[in-house]
Amino acid sequence: MPEKRRLQPVDETDLQEKTLASLAPYRDQDGRIHTIWATLAHHEDALRRYLVFSNHVLGKNTLPLPSRELMILRIAARAQAAYEWDQHVRIARRAGLSDEAILAAATGAWDGLGDLDRVLLTATDSLVDRQGVDDELWNRLTDHLSTEQVIDVLYTVGQYLTIATVINTLGVQVEGDLTLPLPHPADQAVQKEVPA
Repeated sequence: MPEKRRLQPVDETDLQEKTLASLAPYRDQDGRIHTIWATLAHHEDALRRYLVFSNHVLGKNTLPLPSRELMILRIAARAQAAYEWDQHVRIARRAGLSDEAILAAATGAWDGLGDLDRVLLTATDSLVDRQGVDDELWNRLTDHLSTEQVIDVLYTVGQYLTIATVINTLGVQVEGDLTLPLPHPADQAVQKEVPA
């Protein structure tokens, strides 16, 4: 990731009213638009359209919230997308996840996680590495999840790979200090698909 921003976030006074309305739910505790969205506001039409999809993945997803967050944290750690990592550590903690579970997902030390989370994280790695899953992993997913939930797995991985790419390419910087250190790639293991 670049050490500095390649694009500065757009000041909200420069945004169209319809963009501000779309961004109303995407503000921090101090009322500021989150940096990722203010950065993507350089292309307001695309941002508004993207937020519709993002709202589904983040707000209306059929996956259990803690499991979804572990998947997102795995992607952020593998991509070394510090901004994404920091935002979702905060969300994961609010969802009741311990720092130990968060770090386990990030590093690949999944033995202490439940079966569903291990399957979802294995699928996350497979989708990141191969943009698909083999038949055995497909069967493991469908043993645990409905068809809608399997589709939400695909959407979640796709959305957060996209966001990681944006963060790392545009140099979106963490807002303050990291809430929890981002594991270094050398500390991460990629899990192989193993039978249940």
